[in-house]
Amino acid sequence: MLKEKIREKGKELGFCQVGFTHPAPFEEYKIVLEKLKRLNNYPPFVPEDINLRTDPKLIMENCKTIIAVAFPYINYVKLSLLYPPAKDEGYISPSAWGLDYHILVKDKMEELICFINGQTKGQYQFMSFVDTGPLSDREIAKRAGIGFVGKNSSLITKEMGSFVWLGHILTDLELSPDSIDTIDNLNCGDCNLCIQSCPTNAIKEDWIIDYSKCLANVLIQKGALPLEIQEKMGKRIYGCDTCQLVCPKNKEILKKYCHSNASLGWIKLQELIELSNKSFKNKYGNTAFSWRGKGVLSRNAKTIIEKNKDLQ
Repeated sequence: MLKEKIREKGKELGFCQVGFTHPAPFEEYKIVLEKLKRLNNYPPFVPEDINLRTDPKLIMENCKTIIAVAFPYINYVKLSLLYPPAKDEGYISPSAWGLDYHILVKDKMEELICFINGQTKGQYQFMSFVDTGPLSDREIAKRAGIGFVGKNSSLITKEMGSFVWLGHILTDLELSPDSIDTIDNLNCGDCNLCIQSCPTNAIKEDWIIDYSKCLANVLIQKGALPLEIQEKMGKRIYGCDTCQLVCPKNKEILKKYCHSNASLGWIKLQELIELSNKSFKNKYGNTAFSWRGKGVLSRNAKTIIEKNKDLQ
């Protein structure tokens, strides 16, 4: 069966999960986005056009199937826990370590598309996206049965928790949707650890994030950092991850998987500040955090030093 061949090839390429779903509009998500707009809390860095954000056929008119993929970055997370930053270093989210996941996962998806083309004699069209397209990778993955959305708004998988990069492929190749029955028993239940542990109380009820308080979001915005953020950011330069690290679903994953050798993702604060823009691009240009530019990250590093007298 073609679906199983695609899934097997996906595993071979390093994806922990590959799922299939239909291209109907994401009506429930549309309602959520409309509510967020009314609350002036619309997600940053995504299209303002809600229809474009929720209707796959506005992206590919003849789309018949969406293939969702999840690629793990658990090894980087293990390393971040085993080797926390030194006194003069700042925190970079493990999701942004190593080769930029936009490139890494995109290349893997293109290999998967080549495989499908080989199986179907190149008769079909494909469009691939990794956190860059108008549609929500998370909502697609949820519908495809890859995982469920936790109270912290992260997509949580059975195999790798929320420590995954997500992507999707639109195609006019018709494949039957996966059943999502396999994740019926996977949910947050009564657990509220992420809500209780969020440094800025940014996680609200009903799976809503206050983006004006979420450290992962505010730390990549341009301009001056609000005083509340300065007081709560700790040693974070890029990302936060508190809500993921306290999640019981992730704690079991961390116990199960061992780390591999990789370059650690901590950055020396003063070194970052002193780098020229050119040197920054040369050193970090292939990482997922480099897109924000040296200016914003240097601002965060300077704030960390200013707030920690032992670093001055």
